[in-house]
Amino acid sequence: MTMWAGLDCQITSRQYAFVLLMLTGLFGFRVLAQLVQFWHPVEFLPPYSVWHSGALPYGWLVAAQGVILAACLRVVWGISKGTIDPSTQKGKILFGLGTIYLLGMCARLFGGLTIAADHYWFGATLPTVFHLVLASFLILFGRFHYIASQSFSSKQRENPE
Repeated sequence: MTMWAGLDCQITSRQYAFVLLMLTGLFGFRVLAQLVQFWHPVEFLPPYSVWHSGALPYGWLVAAQGVILAACLRVVWGISKGTIDPSTQKGKILFGLGTIYLLGMCARLFGGLTIAADHYWFGATLPTVFHLVLASFLILFGRFHYIASQSFSSKQRENPE
């Protein structure tokens, strides 16, 4: 258990872990749904071509998605168990990268819905929506780092040992 586990931010860390787990679950659903449509298509899901933009060969994509899912689950586990040491610097970096990622995917979505609907990358609306999920994960994880590190710093200033 880390030093900040007993602070007031513990309840908040559970809430962060829950929301991050839900975002991970959404991304996991995306990975699973695309696998289903690749191996054994079902009618109630969009066809495989809607899930896959073609920017990466599918084998590489699935491997990358597996790594991303494992990393997300590790983050959720670490937050829920209090084993992540919050850092203001990491928080700012993650929040900034997540914001850039989110804005880039919003631009991609806007482009795909307006002027570049026929382009394979811009026109891939469903994959873009799940990129927004991953960007949200980064932003929220960055916010967790920032808020938890600020809480730790203020408690440390009040009760120096």
